Amino acid sequence: MSLVGSAINVIFAVITAPLLDGLERKVKAKLQTRQGPPLTQTWLDLIKLFRRQSVKPSNSVGWLFQAGPSIALASILTAFFFVPTILPESLKFWGDMIAFLYLMTLSTVAIVLGGFSSGSPYAQIGSHREISIFMAEELSLAFIIAALAVSVKSFTFSSLFPLPIKVSTVVSVLLFAVLAYVAGARVPFDVAEAETEIVEGPLIEYSGKQLALLKLSTYTKRLLLFTVFLNFFIRGNLVVRAFCYVIGLVILSVVYSTVEASCGRFRTKDAVRFLKRLSIFGAMCWVLAVMGW
Repeated sequence: MSLVGSAINVIFAVITAPLLDGLERKVKAKLQTRQGPPLTQTWLDLIKLFRRQSVKPSNSVGWLFQAGPSIALASILTAFFFVPTILPESLKFWGDMIAFLYLMTLSTVAIVLGGFSSGSPYAQIGSHREISIFMAEELSLAFIIAALAVSVKSFTFSSLFPLPIKVSTVVSVLLFAVLAYVAGARVPFDVAEAETEIVEGPLIEYSGKQLALLKLSTYTKRLLLFTVFLNFFIRGNLVVRAFCYVIGLVILSVVYSTVEASCGRFRTKDAVRFLKRLSIFGAMCWVLAVMGW
């Protein structure tokens, strides 16, 4: 049943992630006194891209350029097998936290390598920026996961869902909420794409189905981070849990899109400086966990 339930969770994530992006676009439009697109607009955009042919740049490293989007999306969807969404089912094994960290890393690496292999100077600039953000971001995430693992003396998510109340776990989860915002490539941390500067950076040479896969990987990554955060708190039977989960997704989307609408873009060095400070707090949480707090 766990495998079937996990597969249902993955399907739910694929369907829901673009709808949440549509909700966020609607919220940001309202905050800017615009009508905004319908909630299904993101799905309509993806369907249009899936119907179009992908174009491969003549000076690209063909196989690497084409493999990047598929690997990025597959990595995120695989991570959903370890994290319950609408159903409480997941594949549990010792070390699924580590597998989650590796899959998140693989998704980013695939996008970066795709950008580098495209042959476009704009994509390469964006990929350099992505690497800078990625290194600081993953260090923070590693400290947070280490603090949580030490707190429960396990590397399984099932030990953390729901969250045991300690100083180290509470602070770690708050830091994770901040990191979920950063890792979602939201303003002001979207320096790698930076449409007004380098025209979407690593994504600039992608089109058609491949661009759709990349955008879908971004939406599902945001949903994955939301899901991990909500699982720290969700309790109750199947119906109550599903209701709380859906309501939690809506609330987080509204809060994050509101913050995004009120921010301007960081420079790369500002974003990296912020993440370095976040990693220091992550290290402090790890120390607290080691001390048993």
